[in-house]
Amino acid sequence: MSKKTELFFIAIFSIFIFSCKTNDVHNQGKKNNEKIILENNEKEVEISNEEKSKILILRYTVNKSPVITFNYQVIDAKTKEELKKGVFVGTKLEWLDNTTLKATPHIGIIQKENDEILDDSKAKNKQNQYIIIKIK
Repeated sequence: MSKKTELFFIAIFSIFIFSCKTNDVHNQGKKNNEKIILENNEKEVEISNEEKSKILILRYTVNKSPVITFNYQVIDAKTKEELKKGVFVGTKLEWLDNTTLKATPHIGIIQKENDEILDDSKAKNKQNQYIIIKIK
């Protein structure tokens, strides 16, 4: 090898050596005492039906999970009388018509015994994908 080539390799090697950083492992335990706080957003939503005669009040917490626990209450818009109250665990809760609620449960992936994943669009016995909650 020529002198230029040797100097080139020595320069690259020294740049590599001096650019490496070390980590202080003695203070690493002190840094691990940090707490991770997940932020949850609590929501309260009021939704009127088509006639605006009843109000659906939803209280729930939004986080990264697709499954939401809804605390719901249906009241009469004029008298403020409570007509229905309950808890629903799923993905969505909304008015279907003026006297019923449409509650959409969470449906995960279903796996058959032979490791095949079932596709809902190809299912022969496809039932309603929601639950109906009747109000007085």
